[in-house]
Amino acid sequence: MRIGTMRLLKVCAVLAAVTSVAIVAPVAARADSGANLEVILRPVAGTPDGGFGLVKFRQPKDADKIVYLDVWVRDLAPNHSYYLQRATDLAVNDSCTGTNWLTLGQGSVVQAITTDETGTGRASLFRNLAAIPLGTQFDIHFRIVDAATTAVALESACYQFTVTQ
Repeated sequence: MRIGTMRLLKVCAVLAAVTSVAIVAPVAARADSGANLEVILRPVAGTPDGGFGLVKFRQPKDADKIVYLDVWVRDLAPNHSYYLQRATDLAVNDSCTGTNWLTLGQGSVVQAITTDETGTGRASLFRNLAAIPLGTQFDIHFRIVDAATTAVALESACYQFTVTQ
């Protein structure tokens, strides 16, 4: 009898967890509205399969229109410098046809991402979007380029972003 009760309690706990996730997930999706992205960077097609990166793209809901980009890369060339670039287009269709590559940094000052002896690097970057009207939407994609040769090491898929405040 005791085993049956424990099994019933486990089933109830699992059902409660699944129900709460089903309720919270749609609320979280609506709350974000494209202002925060987790951008995954992967090796460019046709290059050796190595390297990985992540960009945590955050725009806080405050008076400033600043996007913070926390960048992390691994398995790239050791003790080497790279840049994070982005390109945008206003046709929000998951296509990312923009080629207007902009090298990112501390505001308008470009900053390199320098790897350590293991090929891992981090950088905290930001970009001021004050000149872009609130509510503007665009497709955006990112890439990591070699600072010396501008060869593309990593690239992202297409994401959508909405300027908020």
